[in-house]
Amino acid sequence: MPAMLIAKARLIWGLVAAAATLVLVVTGALVILIGGLASTEQSNQDQAESGCVGGTNAIATGGGTGVDGETPEGSVSGFTNEQIQNARTIVAVGKQSGVPAYGWVIALATAMQESTLRNINYGDRDSVGLFQQRPISGWGSVADIMNPVKSAQAFYGVAAHTGNTGLLDIAGWRKMQVTAAAQAVQRSAFPLAYAQHEDEARALVAALADGVSAADLTATATDVACTIGMAGISTSVVRPIQAGLALDNDNYGNAGSNWANMHTGNDYSSPCGTPVQAAHGGTIVLESGGGWGWSGRWLVKVQTAPGNLTTWYGHMQSLSVQEGQAVKAGQVIGQVGSEGNSTGCHLHFEVHPHGGGYLQDQVDPAAWLKKNIGKTLEASKQVAGLPGIGQRGAGQPGQPGASPAAVSGPQVRLAQANIKVSMSRSRYRSDLATVLRHGPDFVSLNEAQSRSVSDISVRGYGSYRASADEYGNRSQALSPVVMWRTDRWVAVDKGVVQLTKPVSGAKNDDRYATWVVLASSDGSGRISVISTHTMTSPAKSPQARKNEAQRGFAKLAGLAQGLQKYGPVLIAGDLNSPYPRSGGNGDPWGPKPLMTKAGMTSSFETLGAPPQGWATHDGGGTIDWLLGSSSTATPTRHATFRLESDHHGLVADYKIRGQ
Repeated sequence: MPAMLIAKARLIWGLVAAAATLVLVVTGALVILIGGLASTEQSNQDQAESGCVGGTNAIATGGGTGVDGETPEGSVSGFTNEQIQNARTIVAVGKQSGVPAYGWVIALATAMQESTLRNINYGDRDSVGLFQQRPISGWGSVADIMNPVKSAQAFYGVAAHTGNTGLLDIAGWRKMQVTAAAQAVQRSAFPLAYAQHEDEARALVAALADGVSAADLTATATDVACTIGMAGISTSVVRPIQAGLALDNDNYGNAGSNWANMHTGNDYSSPCGTPVQAAHGGTIVLESGGGWGWSGRWLVKVQTAPGNLTTWYGHMQSLSVQEGQAVKAGQVIGQVGSEGNSTGCHLHFEVHPHGGGYLQDQVDPAAWLKKNIGKTLEASKQVAGLPGIGQRGAGQPGQPGASPAAVSGPQVRLAQANIKVSMSRSRYRSDLATVLRHGPDFVSLNEAQSRSVSDISVRGYGSYRASADEYGNRSQALSPVVMWRTDRWVAVDKGVVQLTKPVSGAKNDDRYATWVVLASSDGSGRISVISTHTMTSPAKSPQARKNEAQRGFAKLAGLAQGLQKYGPVLIAGDLNSPYPRSGGNGDPWGPKPLMTKAGMTSSFETLGAPPQGWATHDGGGTIDWLLGSSSTATPTRHATFRLESDHHGLVADYKIRGQ
């Protein structure tokens, strides 16, 4: 068996030959994929590249494994005593937990890639241990993760200290190729890197475990979903890449150095050259040049009609369609690539239900697909697209893509009110009238999911929230509402962004932010207003829920950063994290440090306690917040006022300055 490559390898997959021919380097073998994959069957190696296997025991065991558990001489050479001991622990935990031997292979290959089978106390960000698990992502405390037994239990999905998804939680993992199964647990930025350790992992299991055969160390028969031919034409919604051929990175809404603001789509990792198909029927719109360079030579849109459902497809290396062409759901439109701002072969997929542009009306593509696959979707009506900025980049003043001037000079008033969901309509309307008596320019309402459109409609004010038709009645997406004075402001852009998802069976943790970009009627510029209602009481919950709350605040911060290019941003909402009255950052998972990093400052930080005291809730907590862009929106005074609801109203005046 060859000596183990100790350095942690990161595979870079890319185009190295002509557009129709892709050479992938996998465990020393050259695999050539001919563009188009037009045949009705793949080779077993092609299927391995896509995360599938072909036929029973289709993955070769390599040169290091004998039959029926025989161990070739020297098969453990190249490993230190520490590595062997850690491997023994991983195998023993798997055996004791009833995990089939193929799972031990997956676990060892994962640990080889992540830590070179060493129990290290450092890694990327807060990653530690054999599997480089992160405390902030819910894998447990540092002590838990640094315990080899507990970390192995967590990887397999049998641990008591974490509810994170493990190997046994992955449907069909025994039919998946090693790297696909490992990635389903790890969600690594390098999803194909585990492949290089497969042979070594099999040889090591064979050397350490008695009574295992070569067949035990391979995947079982292939899933029918792994077969690919020419994409079939369908009239209903389908996946943009056929099932089994891509790894879902689940990174919609993420923030970080890879994105200017937030990640507005979802990435599906798949070998370059994999066919990409239209998720629904429509007309092809091609964007290129200027602000579209992030996608490569072109961005493909499939549009049902102007102002209606449009999906985006980025980073493709070649196209099979042209501008204005009509396509059906399932029709191949191009091939996966790594063009533009990309770190490897994948498809960037966005869903815009109302045909909006960047940071306008995008929704979580994975959730949208789950809801709509198999349904026939057509344009509901011919309407104009959303106004405002339509692409990532600056154009000329007065043209799409230009950054509008910030509002300069005026005072604006922002109000926040969480009016309890269980209150009667008459009491709700009474509290809303109390809020509006303060004459705010903008209002943020929370817990409006049970309210009708007429309940939140008031003469002289416009309002916007998520659509019940799109998200469902009483969805948490309908909770946050933005209202504005129509004599002073005109809504030009708007949208809804999901911040968090349910964790560990908790209900109603799918929380959202509603945002509206408003142009002043005197033409002086624009202000963006965000309303949100975040997860309830994470402080009293397990760490996994705190981590999800923190991810939600990071997405909220990313949204605020993205909107600041249009002018000042104001945020209001019940954040369910007490403002740190005594200084500091407050809850370690809470909003203050992330908002500060995004250039947003709370009115409490600038002005201290309101004249009526700190409480924004009958329980005495300061959990309703108002925040503004630090450089362009300065609070000059704020106050609280009583409502029938268990929350108090909160209002502040902001002096707006040009950027």
